[in-house]
Formats: sequence, structure tokens, C-alpha cells
Amino acid sequence: MRRKTFLQYFMAQVIVIFVVMALFKWVENRQIAATLAGLLFVILPTVQMIKEYQRAELEEQWWFVAVLQFWTLFALPILWIRLTNWGVPFDQLSLIGIPGPVIHSWSSKSYTAMMILTIWTAFKTKKAGS
Repeated sequence: MRRKTFLQYFMAQVIVIFVVMALFKWVENRQIAATLAGLLFVILPTVQMIKEYQRAELEEQWWFVAVLQFWTLFALPILWIRLTNWGVPFDQLSLIGIPGPVIHSWSSKSYTAMMILTIWTAFKTKKAGS
């Protein structure tokens, strides 16, 4: 079922938020917690895009755009600047002149947009066979 698939994607996106919050609560080293969170934010969209492409190729193009924009514009760059600047506080980092905290703020908005598009796709699609 198509609707069920996108609802599962949405639930995974919500779960990642709670896992990231738990990481920052229980992992004492903030840099390690942030790196693990970054890995989750890179892996989840990757897995979802691969799974969806295998299931229906590019049938839901807007959903792909939403996921791809988060992944390419925020998840990958943030993880990259964290890993390549190990030991430097994130608030002192920048990417192409944009301060880390600004990038992080926009990434939250981007992730929210991705989630909205995911739930919208779930409700606009019909069950398979209907």
C-alpha cells in the first residue's frame, strides 16, 4: 500500500527526532552525540530514497525533492563540517561563509518541510488497487 509506505517513512522521521534528543541527553560528549545525530540524519533519507526508488522509481517527485533538499543542502554538509573540524565548537564553524548555527536553524526548517511533504504524500496517495 502506498499510503502505508509514506506513513512508515513519516514515523521513521519522527522517531529519528526522539532518538537524536535521547543522544544529546545520554551521551556526555556533545561532539559524539552530534556526530551520531548527523549520521542518523544522513542515513535515514538515504535509506528512504533508495527504498522508494526501488518501490516506485520517481513516482512521487515532490517527495523526492523534499528529501533530497534536506539531505544534500543540510544533512551531508553539516556532518561534513563537523567531521572535518573535529574539536571545534559548532558555533564557531561555517560553510561558505554561513555560520554553523544558521545552517542548523535552516536544517530544522528543511527537516520539517520534508516531514510535511512526507505526510502530505501519504494522505494524497490512495491505497494500492483503489
